Amino acid sequence: MKYFARAPGKMIITGEHFVVHGSFALAAAIDKGALVKAEAFEDIEVKSKELGLVASDIKVPHPLKPTIEAIKATLEFIGEKRGVKVEINSDIPASSGLGSSSAVAVATVAATSSALGHDLSPEEIVHLATISERITHGKPSGIDVNVSVYGGVILFKIGEKVKLIKLDRDIEFLVGYSGIERQTSKMVAKFSEMKRMYPNFFASLVSSSSCLTEIATDALTKNDLTTLGSIMSLFHVVLNQMGVSIEELDYMVEKALEVGCIGAKLTGAGGGGCIIALPKSGEARIVAEHLKKKGMNISIVKIPCMGVEVWKEER
Repeated sequence: MKYFARAPGKMIITGEHFVVHGSFALAAAIDKGALVKAEAFEDIEVKSKELGLVASDIKVPHPLKPTIEAIKATLEFIGEKRGVKVEINSDIPASSGLGSSSAVAVATVAATSSALGHDLSPEEIVHLATISERITHGKPSGIDVNVSVYGGVILFKIGEKVKLIKLDRDIEFLVGYSGIERQTSKMVAKFSEMKRMYPNFFASLVSSSSCLTEIATDALTKNDLTTLGSIMSLFHVVLNQMGVSIEELDYMVEKALEVGCIGAKLTGAGGGGCIIALPKSGEARIVAEHLKKKGMNISIVKIPCMGVEVWKEER
């Protein structure tokens, strides 16, 4: 029996980088993600259509090593001697800051366990998918995996229980892709250098990030887009000064604000990847068209979105 699992990518609305150092971060699942098909097999085999690669438990191309390790950890966790054949499809650009690796990890764990007749709890999926993320990113905060598993909007802090944020209406954001890939671990290291140089100043920024993220969360729940957008733009300025933005992202933020967005910022690690922008209510499509005419790769995402879903193939 073949099973499918789809897990969403994510956007971080406020608090990226600072979350690694103990700040709250506000993040939301988006309607782009990874779709994984799995079925019981005598060995382990993984095929990625996007990468054009195939891996087994004997021969593992480097880009698929995190996925193979997540599968092995899942099989060990559920006590399975059987293997699994997995096929991965993702509509999230790699290294874009939208949680592509987490979505793949979460969907792979969920599909693998289901194909072998085991139901995992959300907490168990988070734990097993994080094994993959550690290989990909070194020392991830865990926010990407949690968003992909639980979906919706979450307020996240390392070491604390994830807080699910309820919205009484859908809210539209714009996502702009720069087309420039970046390496998260390098950006995290660059950002963290400030902690070594100015530890007290850095600690103050972490505290400020937490405070502003809680205000942003409250604004989001109250549909106070003006306050939310202002905080988003402030975060971009700070991230720019911390050295993790680049000229292309700054340009995209500037143009988003120019055409009427309330706020805009990079999302994720920076150094490339994506920006997110908050248009006024009801203006997402108009603003997106303006930005596309300026040559930007823009899509509209609506939050909240569902977390990981699993279903079996209908014969």
